[in-house]
Parts: sequence; C-alpha cells; structure tokens
Amino acid sequence: MALMRSLLSKLSLIQISPKYLRPNGIVNSISSSRYILQVETTEKCAIRTLRSAAFNNYEGVKLNAAQQTSAEPQQEVLENQHDLELAVTKETITKVNNQIEENSHGRLFAVIHFAGKQRRVTDGDLIMVEGTHPTNVGDVIRAEKVLLLGSRDFTLLGRPLLRPDLVRVEATVVEKSLTHTKTIFRNRRRKNYMRINFCRNHFSILRINCVRLEGLVDQRPEVEGVEGRIF
Repeated sequence: MALMRSLLSKLSLIQISPKYLRPNGIVNSISSSRYILQVETTEKCAIRTLRSAAFNNYEGVKLNAAQQTSAEPQQEVLENQHDLELAVTKETITKVNNQIEENSHGRLFAVIHFAGKQRRVTDGDLIMVEGTHPTNVGDVIRAEKVLLLGSRDFTLLGRPLLRPDLVRVEATVVEKSLTHTKTIFRNRRRKNYMRINFCRNHFSILRINCVRLEGLVDQRPEVEGVEGRIF
C-alpha cells in the first residue's frame, strides 16, 4: 500500500516543461509525443514494480505455508479408555440386572427364528407358520432360537443367539388347517395345451404365551449340561 502511494505521488509530480509549450500555450506535437513517451515509460516502470512486489509477497506467503506444513504435527496424548469403558459397561449391566430383579422392565418383545423365518413377537401375539409340523392343537412349544430381546430401557442382542437359561419364549398351537384354494392355470399358445390345478398348503397358528427373562445378564449357571442346547 505504501509502495502504491509513493508511485502515485511520483506520477502526480510530472509536469510539462515550459520549453515544450508554444507561445500560444498549445503543446508542440513533437514535444507532446516525447511527453507521452515519458509518461508511458513511468507507468510501465510502476506496473513492473507492482508486479514484482506482488510476486515477492506471494512467494513469501507460499514459503510460510510450506514451512507450517512441513513442521512436525503436535502429538496429542490420549488417555487409556479401556478402564472408562469397563466402568460404563459394569454400570449398565448393574442397572439392567436391577430392573430384572425388581421386574420393572415392563413389556418385553423378542425376535425369534422359527420355521426358517424371523419374527418379532410379544405376549399374546398370533403367528402363522406354514408347513407341516408334528405338533397337535393345544401343545405348548418353546422357541429356542431367540436372536434379540428388548424392553423399554434396554435391548439384549445374541451372538447370534441368546442363552437358553436367560430368555424363555413359549407358544401354544391354537389351530392347524389348510390355506385357501389356489388355482394354478397353465396354457401354451397354439399347442392345444391347458391344465388347471388346485393347491392348498398346511399351516399352523401359534399364540405367544410369554416372553420373559429367567436370569441375570452377567451370571451363568455353575454347572452347564447339554439340556437346552441347540446342535
């Protein structure tokens, strides 16, 4: 900025010498051309000076940025988070166990794997299972493959299944019947081929009796046998 001011002040000091003027005050053509050349030369010098100053300033900024980039980054020492995470985990397990002991967790739901499909169930739900099963109406069955169990405040995830001694999901067979009649029509154009078949599939309806927790999260039985295991 100071350089620009100095150049402007120098340009403002340029004056036409009296020897370039005629007696009538008109500038001589030859003298005027010399004056114009002098002014253009001064302007060119000023432009070159400004360009060199701007280039030097840019190089200086670029050098400072390179020096800052090449400087070693400040190393930040991170505290060991293992103890903190362990404390938070223990606190969470304690809260869940307290709700289980006091039976204050509210209504529970579970995700079970039954007959090749995953279903979200809770107390009193009716589910339809397609296929032929050896159970009879009135039989009580237990869903062994429980993938997830949740409540209002917490969710237990299996890896991939929850322990059989921790969760219990029971259901009762309330109906066994056949589906509505499905019509299967086959036809081939210009072949005089037409077939009509009828199909009805077996299905069972189960009512979920209970979804409950039978143990604490972090406690296992002292003796474990093969009873209740899934092979």
